[in-house]
Amino acid sequence: MEIVKASDVSKGKDFSALIYAQPGSGKTTTAKYLSGKTLVIDVDRTTNVLAGLDNIDIVYLDTIHPAIKTKQLLKDIHDNYLDKYDNIFFDNLSEFEQSWFGEKANESKTKSGKDMGTPQQGDYNQYTYYLHDMIQYINSWKNINKIYTAWEGNREIISPEGQSFTQLIPDIREKSVNKIMGLMNVVARLVINGETKKRGYLLSPTPAYYVKNQIDGRTFALQSDLFKWGDSDVQTPPVPNETGQPGETETK
Repeated sequence: MEIVKASDVSKGKDFSALIYAQPGSGKTTTAKYLSGKTLVIDVDRTTNVLAGLDNIDIVYLDTIHPAIKTKQLLKDIHDNYLDKYDNIFFDNLSEFEQSWFGEKANESKTKSGKDMGTPQQGDYNQYTYYLHDMIQYINSWKNINKIYTAWEGNREIISPEGQSFTQLIPDIREKSVNKIMGLMNVVARLVINGETKKRGYLLSPTPAYYVKNQIDGRTFALQSDLFKWGDSDVQTPPVPNETGQPGETETK
């Protein structure tokens, strides 16, 4: 049994974070603000935005056969490459889900055998466990930060008062999304200020969107400052404007 003193644990190291936003908002670009060496697991083939960065390596996930190839890739990283990196950046979970079900649909042919079929009911149940186990496995890797991206989706929420409203969340299958967000130290939503065009991450939850920050007290961080946990020089949390986008910030 391995016992670790809480006094020896650092909140800003060996963390897990899930960042989400609409496609093209800048999620992948956020990888360049990580300190140290980063390995990006490219699922959606958008890592061209990281071209020319010396501290980032990229490995392309096989999206034709993700169910088996992902397990093989992650084991290879764990066994042979983990000590070479400070960060693992999985980009992204939404496209991974689409590819996983695409493989299952391809396996389930129609009677004619010519057309792609559809995933079976058992495939959906299997995926729920597959995704949970995959993230738990990655999160168990020691001495490395884990960052995942996802597109932005939504769900209908009913308040205790009986009011119905739409909440923005990571675009992950409904039966999996709560479990996955629960496995993260941080869930952050990327937004772009309509006036300044600056990108930033919302870190304080509201009924309108799901986010959380279990590492420090910030409710918002500029994109470039997101991973500066507990840094006294990072910008102070601003008050979001009426559209849910962050307002101006001040530096401590």
